[in-house]
Amino acid sequence: MWAYLDCFSGASGNMFLGALLDVGVPEELFQSIIDSLGLKDVHIEQAKVSKHGIAGCHVQVHHPEQHVHRHLDDIIAIIDKASLDPNVAQTSIQVFRRLAVAEAKAHGTTEQEVHFHEVGAVDAIVDVVCTVAGFRHLEVDGIWASPVHLGTGFIQVAHGTMPVPVPATMNLLEGVPVYSRGIDSELVTPTGAALVTTLTNSYGAIPAGRLIKVGYGAGTKDLPIPNLLRLTLIEPALGKNALWQMDEIAMLECNIDDHNPELIPPLTQKLLDHGALDVYVQSITMKGGRPALTLTILCPPDRQDLLAGLVFRETTTLGVRTEKRLRYTLPRDIIPVKVAGYEIRVKFAKLGEEIVTVAPEYRDCLEVATKASMPIKDVYDRAKMTARTALNLD
Repeated sequence: MWAYLDCFSGASGNMFLGALLDVGVPEELFQSIIDSLGLKDVHIEQAKVSKHGIAGCHVQVHHPEQHVHRHLDDIIAIIDKASLDPNVAQTSIQVFRRLAVAEAKAHGTTEQEVHFHEVGAVDAIVDVVCTVAGFRHLEVDGIWASPVHLGTGFIQVAHGTMPVPVPATMNLLEGVPVYSRGIDSELVTPTGAALVTTLTNSYGAIPAGRLIKVGYGAGTKDLPIPNLLRLTLIEPALGKNALWQMDEIAMLECNIDDHNPELIPPLTQKLLDHGALDVYVQSITMKGGRPALTLTILCPPDRQDLLAGLVFRETTTLGVRTEKRLRYTLPRDIIPVKVAGYEIRVKFAKLGEEIVTVAPEYRDCLEVATKASMPIKDVYDRAKMTARTALNLD
């Protein structure tokens, strides 16, 4: 199961808790986490509220008044001493480390010297650890998020008057797609930003799949827009009974009209060597009737920055377009066969239990054709026939 965070009104720690409770995470789980953390006289209170006619769950953390400014090591010690699932503890610490880095950068100090102030309060510890535990309870395999809506204006915090979003939040959201509609309020808190950026695998439109459940976590303020975080649970298209799989890829593309075409083949190979899934070139005509090329690269999202850098270094382009795409893929495997005494890898793909594609590797066929002094088409045909026999397809 996947989770999708629709951050149309930003995100905060208590909005996460409310959304998780609204999709069915039991409140008793959160209270057991609080007790495990050794937080005395602390409990949560949930209430059904309406934001612009949409029902949501609002959560408030009740705790005795405190004047403690914790350091990162203090928070890690609290989490380490608790009897938590190791993955919950590890991820929760990761959230607070991200917060520490962002705060240190914002205030010109080090991670260990940061006084957490607001985010070091008891409610933030509850928000982070219970949120992580909630997703663990749901057995979510991946978390996606929409672009994040930012607020604007100014707020008063422990450090004084700060612009919205506050500097720590902006540091946390580096590299994340964001937008603003001019709402004069803090929509994304540092805790909310740390949770989104630590837990989320990818950003964009809601992924394809079967919608299972929707929950809404309410913020405290009443705003010109519904102050809610929407959490959607989805059964992805790659479920156990699916005939194919689905994943996300990045597509990089640029037009080149002043690059030596002889240099394209070595560039293609270098891109493939550095993680590209596919590279192809198309002939186009640009303004003024100039002949040109469109270079397209498909790659895993975590390789796109590296590959974009290679394109800038190796070509004359001044810009690279990027977008994320979902793709359907068939499960595939490789079977080795021999032709003229040489080994050739043959790829085969399944649609469910049916083998629908059998394809010898071109480079292997070319190498064997050269070594055996055979036409490559004969090598290809013999390799495919041998593989089909081995797979009981004939």
